[in-house]
Amino acid sequence: MTEQPSPQLQSEDNSSETVCQPQQRVATTGASLAKRSKSYQRWRLVLTAAQWVVEVCVMGGLLFAGWTLALREAALRYTNNPWLIVAFYLLPVGLLLAVVSMSFSAIRSFFVDRRFGLSTESFGVWFADEIKEVLVGGALAFVAVEVLYVFLRLFAQTWWIWAGLTFSVFLLLLIQVAPVLIFPLFYRFTRITDSEMTERLERLAKQAGKPIEGVYEVNLSRKSRAANAALVGFGRTRRIVLADNLLDNFTLDEIEAVLAHEFGHHVHHHLIKIAIVQSAAFFGLFYAIDCVMVVTSQRFAFNGPADVANFPLIALSAAVLGLVVLPAMNAVLRRFEREADDYVINVVGKAGSFANALHRLAQINLVDQSPSRIVEWVFHSHPAISERVERAERAIARN
Repeated sequence: MTEQPSPQLQSEDNSSETVCQPQQRVATTGASLAKRSKSYQRWRLVLTAAQWVVEVCVMGGLLFAGWTLALREAALRYTNNPWLIVAFYLLPVGLLLAVVSMSFSAIRSFFVDRRFGLSTESFGVWFADEIKEVLVGGALAFVAVEVLYVFLRLFAQTWWIWAGLTFSVFLLLLIQVAPVLIFPLFYRFTRITDSEMTERLERLAKQAGKPIEGVYEVNLSRKSRAANAALVGFGRTRRIVLADNLLDNFTLDEIEAVLAHEFGHHVHHHLIKIAIVQSAAFFGLFYAIDCVMVVTSQRFAFNGPADVANFPLIALSAAVLGLVVLPAMNAVLRRFEREADDYVINVVGKAGSFANALHRLAQINLVDQSPSRIVEWVFHSHPAISERVERAERAIARN
């Protein structure tokens, strides 16, 4: 995974070679890894920003060039059914956005991830997953937009309230069913039968008061060298998912510490709290979009709020407003991450194993352990690895 430095270094006059001491090799390797991690994360950030800009430009082009009106008129030539009008309009727009999404995904997978040694998937595997992602994501987005326009047609003044309620409920349902219905479409899950591991993780679940349905291994190595673990779902669908890369590279104590962090989220009811925050964001977003549509009603030739031609305006408003609230949302998420870390350190008592696991996860996944404050503040949902490790080490020192 990491770039290995040369075991020999030339002297300044090139007349002789000296063997690099072990400390020097460690320092050089650490510096090289940190440099690669920063470069990798910079690429991902640039690509994310570029995709956002391209999608905004696509929506802006549809809106300001008048193409959205042409698409609406084309749909009206085929039907007067409001459901079908929305469907006919969304088909070309959705295909265009899918092309943009797949293009950037290809750059990430076959230029960036492969260049940095993280990607292991073939083009066929990537393409099959992308098609499934487009179909699943497209179907969910299609239903969401159709429902949104139903509310715009039926409740022109209060549509944003109904939309906020519906999307909030939908989010909770998605959290519940995703581990059972959606995740298996992209990964193969195998129940882990290692008795020592399952007993320790089930004991961890019992300590947290959060029963699990089972412990599963996911074949992440088929696509990536990254390591990961998760506690997904809630209630009857709550289950532990461990990447095979994690099982191959981490000790049982480290795996237990990583999962203790995930249980910390459930102990502190972070899933519910995130759903509440997201619901508030839905209401705020839809209300703001309603205000934008009122203010711009004279600027564009829309036939009322339920006119599907205003879809680019809605999408643009959501993109810009989402970026505006992103720092606040991430600040909340970073607080939740610290609370989950504290659960590992103070309740489970795995500070040492947790610090080791964080270090290794950062190395394997090429995480920038000390990002700039502004990047962390705006874009990161987790505190810097260096901060999290330091907090764990302080706890060790206190004990």
